[in-house]
Formats: sequence, structure tokens, C-alpha cells
Amino acid sequence: MNDYPTHEPCLGFAGPEDRVISLSVPLAAEDGQNSSYHAFDVEYASDEPDKLTIRLLELDQHGFIRTALQSASFPAVLLADLVSKRKATDAEVTEWKSIADKD
Repeated sequence: MNDYPTHEPCLGFAGPEDRVISLSVPLAAEDGQNSSYHAFDVEYASDEPDKLTIRLLELDQHGFIRTALQSASFPAVLLADLVSKRKATDAEVTEWKSIADKD
């Protein structure tokens, strides 16, 4: 049995205006659950506004970053282009509508 917290996707905020600077998504474990020890982090840095950096992070038992295992920077326009081409599947639309109906 795992006594450690399961981490969920979350946004990271920073700066005097609390702007979103990162998206952290837990790595999926083999059993389909979120990993308690690894996460991907996509980060924006205002000093390089045309780039994003994705990192594979190793977390401690409390969910704090222990170390960045790997990282890669890439042009932000690539992500924007990918998002603009992505269309929701029928299953995703149905799920979103069912969530909206519950609210």
C-alpha cells in the first residue's frame, strides 16, 4: 500500500502578478495511477518568451522537486501550432458535456 500522496496536474504561479509560468503533469504509472515520484513540467520563462522548456522531474515523498532528470527547450510556436491543429474526439466532447451537466 502506498502511503504517499498522489499528485495531480497543477499550474505553477510566480512573480508579483502571480502569472502562470508552468504546467506540471504527473507521469502515469504502469497501473494507470499518477506517479508519486515523477512529473513532467512545461515551463515558460519571461526572459525567453519565444521558448518553452519541458522537464522530467524527480519528486520526494512530499511532492517537492528533488532534481530535474532531463530537460529540453523548444520554440513556443511549435506547441501553439500543435494545439491549433488538435481537434477534440467525440469521446472527449461527451465527457466535457457530462462534466458541465453535473455543475
